[in-house]
Amino acid sequence: MILNLYKHRGYIWRTAISEVRNRYAGAGLGVVWNFIQPLALIGIFTIVFTGIMPGRGQGMPVAYPVYLCAALLPWFAFSDCLQRCTNAFVANAAYLRKLPIPEQVFVAQAALSSAINLAISFTLLLVFALALRHWPTWHWLLIPVPLALLIAFAFGVGMVLGTLNAFIRDIGQAVPILVGIGFWTYPVVYHKDHLPQWAQAALPWNPVYPFLEALRELFIYDRMPPLWLWPAMLAWTAAAGLLGYLVLRRLRRELRDVI
Repeated sequence: MILNLYKHRGYIWRTAISEVRNRYAGAGLGVVWNFIQPLALIGIFTIVFTGIMPGRGQGMPVAYPVYLCAALLPWFAFSDCLQRCTNAFVANAAYLRKLPIPEQVFVAQAALSSAINLAISFTLLLVFALALRHWPTWHWLLIPVPLALLIAFAFGVGMVLGTLNAFIRDIGQAVPILVGIGFWTYPVVYHKDHLPQWAQAALPWNPVYPFLEALRELFIYDRMPPLWLWPAMLAWTAAAGLLGYLVLRRLRRELRDVI
């Protein structure tokens, strides 16, 4: 699988860039909307939590909108990647029937598109944090690692869901609902101290916990994450990728016939 992705890396990159450029085709501002949307999101939370609800961020090392968006923007990218990857085979059915391109290339294209959007939105967040005098440290250099691993994890899960969705289209409808439920299983908009003890004890078993927790440790608290988070991120990413590969290999022969 990795060899096929590397072999078709040029096609993956070109189609992902094209998708980002053409997402707002027909709109007057075009590609600029890729910057306006995350800026608007950050701006809305800033207005709400500094003007309307100013007490929300008390006791935090940064302004609450920065704390919130440090996990919210990666979560949005993760959910966007999952949904795009889930529909990757169905959406590219015409190409799959005609072109001798490995199936996982289309999932990788969707994941890379989400990764580009995440890079744009998180860069804007870094600039916003600087404007609020949250100064960078050397820990910020490691931020791309959990971000990249989070998208890679979503790619693996998305390949499983995308393959199954080609046979059972209800999966594509169920994923947004499950993602909405999953949003509340990690303390994105609340602090984990607000959870009961049993929920706090279960948090580390949440697959997205190591990625988002490492991000906040590096970006918000300017310190190295607990050592166990690094192998946990690698383990979840490797397990998702392996499972995605095995499911696709098992159903590959029937895949192009059913879409």
